[in-house]
Amino acid sequence: MNLYLHAFGARYDLPISLALYLYAAAGVVVVSFVMVAIFASDRTGDRAVHYPRREAPFLLAIGRSPVFRAITGAIGVLGLLAIIVTGLFGSQTAVQNPSQYLTWIYFWAGLVILSGLVGNLWTLLNPWSAIYDLITRGGRPVPRLRLPDAVGVWPAAVAYLLFALLELASGVANRPVVIASLAILYSVVTVTGMLLFGRDRWLTSCEGFTVLFSIIGRFGPVESERDGEGRLTKVWLRPWGTGLLQRQRAGWDWVLFVILMLSSLAFDGIIATPAWQSFDQTLSPWVQGLGGLAEPVVRTFGMLLLIAAFLLIFVAFVRLMLFFGGARGEELVTVTAFALTLVPIALVYNAAHNYSYLTIQSQAIIPLLADPLGRGWHLLPTAGYQPSFALAGASTVWYMQIILIVIGHVVAVYLAHLRAGERFLSAQRALLSQYPMLVLMVLYTMTSLWILAQPITREG
Repeated sequence: MNLYLHAFGARYDLPISLALYLYAAAGVVVVSFVMVAIFASDRTGDRAVHYPRREAPFLLAIGRSPVFRAITGAIGVLGLLAIIVTGLFGSQTAVQNPSQYLTWIYFWAGLVILSGLVGNLWTLLNPWSAIYDLITRGGRPVPRLRLPDAVGVWPAAVAYLLFALLELASGVANRPVVIASLAILYSVVTVTGMLLFGRDRWLTSCEGFTVLFSIIGRFGPVESERDGEGRLTKVWLRPWGTGLLQRQRAGWDWVLFVILMLSSLAFDGIIATPAWQSFDQTLSPWVQGLGGLAEPVVRTFGMLLLIAAFLLIFVAFVRLMLFFGGARGEELVTVTAFALTLVPIALVYNAAHNYSYLTIQSQAIIPLLADPLGRGWHLLPTAGYQPSFALAGASTVWYMQIILIVIGHVVAVYLAHLRAGERFLSAQRALLSQYPMLVLMVLYTMTSLWILAQPITREG
């Protein structure tokens, strides 16, 4: 997007070497590993992944309320309609069209982060679910077709990949009419899929955002249970992150989905680095004959390479972990279980990378509310609003990013250790198995901060 989404103005002169920041952050991760090994080493077997939770009847009552469901569903549908209407009929300049802010800031950055902090809000705001309930009048008609179990979440992974490529590689993500048209197309496909294959079956296998938020929501403190008819039966409160320790069906589809979450966010940062510029220039002679498609092709190729690299590196470290832990067999089960421990990294990197989205650019929609279609209207007295830059100083951004990245990796280390205690059954084997994972977490920490530092910092 060309919404100056990651622009910080003048670059920030670091008071000390960037390398020292990276080593210090890595050191915190190592110290956290030692602390976890000391205080959580006795947790093995099922006890390792058991976590406290308390029933929340007040949340259950709210979640069951038809009025509450109607309000949240209406908010989701109105948000979708706002993206479509303003995208089709509003200004085609990205920074002057509300659809861009609604899509890329409030939905793609804000709602994902908020769902990690609170719980899976997408179950309440999903506009296509609300449209389906409206069409079927809240009933559950018998599906006409059946999706094979082998489908897994592969369609959802493909949908997520295409959305990431739209944002990062297509070159058209800043065109409101394109976003609006794709929103219409995706809506038709999704509602049709639910009508043919069943609401829940289509959403949990083929709808990329539903699967994404189901994973992100596991980090949140709210846990729920539904019956076979989809009715809410119980709601609990739990510590943040512990939901990622729940059992998950083993499958490369789930592993790939989590890797897509990590690698797509990393790619969004990498394209702002000198390393990417060098890569781009190297491939330019090979694709210059493609004209306007050259840049999208290079970015798509680069992103697919990064996804493959993330997947191969992660699987290699899990195999090392199995070797050090003395375990044999059930590799896919172990890879799937430990893939979910990477979710905190994806969540905090999303927050760190999109910090300026949420503190600066999110305010830019306020003046547009007075005239959302650019017709000279004065619907609200907000036209003269000026965004506040109080939280946007380069030094503030940099230190917030450091804090977020370190916290996310520390949580990931803790969850991985608990998962190892479950998988390897003895404290000694669990500890040995975690040395490769510690190396991976340190590499992730240093690489993440290096990527984030490129647009905003330079060494003093």
